[in-house]
This record gives sequence, C-alpha cells and structure tokens, in this order.
Amino acid sequence: MPTGKTSKRDEAENETHLPVLVDSRFVRALDHVLRQHILLAAVQGEVSPKELSVALDEGLSQVSYHVKVLRDDCGLIKETRTEPRRGALEHYYRATTKSLLPAKTWRRLKKGLRVVVGAGQASDLFNDLADALKAGKLQGAHDHISRTLLVLDPQGERNVKAIAERATKEVEDEQQAAAKRMEQANGAGSKATGYTFALLAFEAAWEPVNLHPPLATQADSEGSASANGANGVGRNGGGRQGGSSRRKARTAGK
Repeated sequence: MPTGKTSKRDEAENETHLPVLVDSRFVRALDHVLRQHILLAAVQGEVSPKELSVALDEGLSQVSYHVKVLRDDCGLIKETRTEPRRGALEHYYRATTKSLLPAKTWRRLKKGLRVVVGAGQASDLFNDLADALKAGKLQGAHDHISRTLLVLDPQGERNVKAIAERATKEVEDEQQAAAKRMEQANGAGSKATGYTFALLAFEAAWEPVNLHPPLATQADSEGSASANGANGVGRNGGGRQGGSSRRKARTAGK
C-alpha cells in the first residue's frame, strides 16, 4: 500500500465527491483589488514588481507578495526574464491568460453560476459606463456603442456565439500587439489609454412576433375553416345554402 505524502490538492478533492464548478485560481486571483490590477497589467504586457509598485503607488513588498500569489498559488502569471539592476536582479512577468475571465473558464461554469458571475460582470460594466459618462468620455472618434436586436433560430444562435468568440480573441490579440508597440516605443509613442471593450450576446427576455407559425398550426387552422364551411357556417354567420338563397332573391328582384 503506497505510503507517499498526500498533496493539498488531493486532500481537497478527497474532502467531497462534488465536482469543481469554478476554477479556484481565478477566485483567489480576483479576490484582492491589488491582484486584479497586477493581473490586468500583466495581461497588457510584461511587468516587474518595481514597475508595478511605482505605477500603482503601492509598496514594493506588498506588490511582490501579490505577484508571488499570482505566480505560485494561481499560476496566472509567469516569469519571462530577469535583468541586473544595481547589483540585484529585476524579475519580469507576463500573464498566462489573455483576459481576466477567459471564454474557456466561462464555458465551464454551471448555468446557475453563470447567472451570478454574469450579473456581476454586467454590474461592473454598467458602473464602468456610468463612470465614463460622468467623466465626459464617450466623445472620442474611436468610441463605438451599438445595440442590435436579433431574432435567431438555433443555428443563428450558435453562429453569433462563434462570431462573438472570434471578435473577443481578435481584441485580445490586439492588446498583445499594442503592448509590444508600447514596449518598443519605451514612452516615446502616444500615451496609453484605458479602453473598455464589452461584447454581449444573450437570449433576451422579450419575445419576438411569430411570423412563421408551425405547419401543424396552419393545417389546424385550414382544417377548422373547412369544417366550418361543411357545417354551413360562413364568415357572416350564414351557410352556403343561405348565401345561395340570397343570391336567388336578388336575381328575382331585378
């Protein structure tokens, strides 16, 4: 019988038979506001604790601690290189993911958790939008806000979801490209701008007008009309015989 040590991960899995619903790395990473900003900076490009300390106006020891948590406990950043700085080595890091909540992580969430997480993200988005409006933003030439209402069949829903995922990936790739351009410019280029990109595609609560009822409904309607005609019930309450009698009466009166 094996006598090897049991890892903390194994112990956690043995505590319950229930499946894991949320990646605990992201829960731990986003549980502290400073880690959120460190991770966001690492998503944008390569960073060092010293640079983060200056940029975020936080103590170097505090920043270094949260960098260590993101690297060792969460695995969401990795060391990319080191550079000698005055007799010491400065360590640089980059995020191992391209967004704070990757599409793969979102897809793994159970339906009920998606409601909770989605509501939180929507709330953050609306707050971000409200803050931008309050600050007099949304007036730039590169701002874009659109709302498109769609009526889709199941295939259309799948296609729109795929389009949304492709667009998100392209935006994430552009973030990486922008980070490289700014790194190469080394402050000589245009200023960095905080920019929010939000893409929502979801089933709405409103119901569209049914312009194409099922064939069974049409057939039932036609069958009902035929039955009414056979029973002598016309549109105006009279049957075929009554209509014929009225036509004869009009002819006789001429």
